[in-house]
Amino acid sequence: MERDLPIPDFLNETADDIHERMLRKAPPNVSTIPGDFFWDNTRPTAEEKAELVQLKLQNILKLAFPQTSYGVWLEYLGECKGVFKNPATYATGIIKVKGKSGTVIEKGKVVGTTANDKKESIEFEFIETKIIKESGITTVKAKCLVPGTIGNVLHNTLTVLITPINGVESVTNENNFTGGTDIEDEEHFRERVMKADLEEQLSGADTDYIRWAKEVPGVGYVYVISEWNGAGTVKVLILDKNGQPANKELIDTVQKYIAPIVPKGQNRGGKAPTGSIVTIATPSILNINVKAKFEFMKEYNSKDVLNKLKDKINKYLSTIDIGGTVLYKAIDTIIGSILLDKQGITDYTNLTVNDAISNIKLVDQVAIAGEVKHIDSI
Repeated sequence: MERDLPIPDFLNETADDIHERMLRKAPPNVSTIPGDFFWDNTRPTAEEKAELVQLKLQNILKLAFPQTSYGVWLEYLGECKGVFKNPATYATGIIKVKGKSGTVIEKGKVVGTTANDKKESIEFEFIETKIIKESGITTVKAKCLVPGTIGNVLHNTLTVLITPINGVESVTNENNFTGGTDIEDEEHFRERVMKADLEEQLSGADTDYIRWAKEVPGVGYVYVISEWNGAGTVKVLILDKNGQPANKELIDTVQKYIAPIVPKGQNRGGKAPTGSIVTIATPSILNINVKAKFEFMKEYNSKDVLNKLKDKINKYLSTIDIGGTVLYKAIDTIIGSILLDKQGITDYTNLTVNDAISNIKLVDQVAIAGEVKHIDSI
């Protein structure tokens, strides 16, 4: 987090302070009253110096420290410590292609979403060459042409073959595309720059694995489990920058960066200490299902109220780390806040979270809101 920088007194002088000092140095018998020559000719200089001191020199001072620096200057400070801002990453996924058996789907051909008056098509290119099988179907890996979260399109939205291929009848993505992340924001980058000095680099501590994983573009949250499968083993669980489970491409990239998997007898390389057995994985998703007997306000649509409740629960669940605990009381409080704010609920009873009234411990998992349901009778 950017902090306020204490400014030295010599950089806090006003134009009046500077001008008064200049007037005291006037030659003898020279008038220094406002309107006379000496006063009028020294006042603009005092004001210019005050601007230089208060604005420009103070700003230069801020640029020298990671706590207060910004923009390209913060990136320069990071480079001095071996910390580089992570660029945006490209979303990837699988396209299902239907067509005539034997048709070649060439690498580089482009598919996209449907365009309309309000938005342009989001385009993706095939990153491998495939041939349609005798079944009339094949699957092809594709990558968004533009980096960032814009490429994380929902399932069944990539239905337009932009570069025609004879023999192809239809294309679609049966699953969501994932892995697209925006360029690292300044506050997260600032945090990594500062930790480069604050954390002792021990080559094998949990903090090292966290730092190494976050050096890979696209990685957001990192959780380390030491000796998870015996001595010398380390499991590193990662989420992407969007707080979602990492896809295979990101997992493989982090594995290669920290501890590449190589044939026996070859030098492994990577960041991890020699002899360590490192597994990079992503946590599984645990759906948190909330059920209760709700009483809704007459002027509200019950479905809209439950959807709003689901959004609030999801916001709470996104704050829980891997290995954390979903608190039953927290879910209860969220519902109570909607009741107190008169946002569609007048009362509720028989609340259960995953069919229980107890906390839920996450084990190598991240929690998301599943079903939020009104039960007439329990």
